[in-house]
Amino acid sequence: MIGVSEEALRMMLEKTMIDKPKLCLPNYAATRVSLKTCVKNAEIAVVGGTHRKISIDSSLLNEIKRNYKLISFGTTCNIADEQIPFLEYDFMMDRLSKARFTLLAFQSRTDPQYANDIYSLPNKFYDSLTAGTPVIIGKRFVSMKKIVEETQTGIVLNLLEEPKGPSLIQNALESYDCYLDNLRANHDKFVWDNSKEDDFVDFIPAILNS
Repeated sequence: MIGVSEEALRMMLEKTMIDKPKLCLPNYAATRVSLKTCVKNAEIAVVGGTHRKISIDSSLLNEIKRNYKLISFGTTCNIADEQIPFLEYDFMMDRLSKARFTLLAFQSRTDPQYANDIYSLPNKFYDSLTAGTPVIIGKRFVSMKKIVEETQTGIVLNLLEEPKGPSLIQNALESYDCYLDNLRANHDKFVWDNSKEDDFVDFIPAILNS
């Protein structure tokens, strides 16, 4: 059994009660990116759109828009100020590296605790971290939250509630260099490489022989 997160695998095994070999294989970034110092624009890249709506409190969204331009890549996103057309992967990664943050606030179902959402580890999550761009995620995203808190590479917020104090996003700028340092220190965890490919290849016989 292969899953994108440990939490998703645990949920599937508990539901099915199937005792099979398992491998966590997240949607790692496809290629390594040089994390040289680059100018960060006052932009936030929005992940989601089309069939996934963006769930964020309107007051929080207005506050974000006062300080940042929201951009999306190759998708329809109704809160984005600029919808950038589809880009080839390397060009997309370069453009993503210039954003100050990436916002992950998508919601696929009426239930905000829908398992496929809260246990997801989307491509753009790993793409963003590999590109050297810290993430802003809703705290309902269990799997992403765990990684962000362990690596200190972004901000975890309750995006569904009106902010009750000073903007944590603006305050986070005081520690922004720390986020960038942590992204460099954890770079290997976010990108596909030979060691992860070896783990996958070694796992195949275990499945075939089970």
